[in-house]
Amino acid sequence: MKIKTSLAAAIISVVAIPAFASVGYSESSESQAKQLTEGVTPSGILTSGFPHEYVLSLNESSEVKIASEHFPGSSNFMLRMKAKLMDASGNIVSEANSVNGDFKIDERLDEGEYRLIVSGDTGGYGESDTHQYSLHVDIQ
Repeated sequence: MKIKTSLAAAIISVVAIPAFASVGYSESSESQAKQLTEGVTPSGILTSGFPHEYVLSLNESSEVKIASEHFPGSSNFMLRMKAKLMDASGNIVSEANSVNGDFKIDERLDEGEYRLIVSGDTGGYGESDTHQYSLHVDIQ
């Protein structure tokens, strides 16, 4: 019985340590944020509970359009995405929910720093690679 208990404790500790290590992730962590620039971002895979954070820096007042796009065959009503655009003070400037898995933000923004938080669910069948997306950014 002691061997089974020791073995179970060893297995739990191997599994639990990485889980506890990832608890420190914060939406506002500078090291986790990616710079958002005009054009198309490299693709990312959304996993439930792990939002992606982007930083957008504007040197002047601009019309900003941000749209998500899934890879062909992966966009459907099961893939929910949300986006939250915040100013440097943390005030929400715009929020968008997905339509068939994609969202759009179209805002006139003043000069400054902004944060875009993108979150969503996996495909519903445990297939995290089905929620692969990129962002299209247009700044005028």
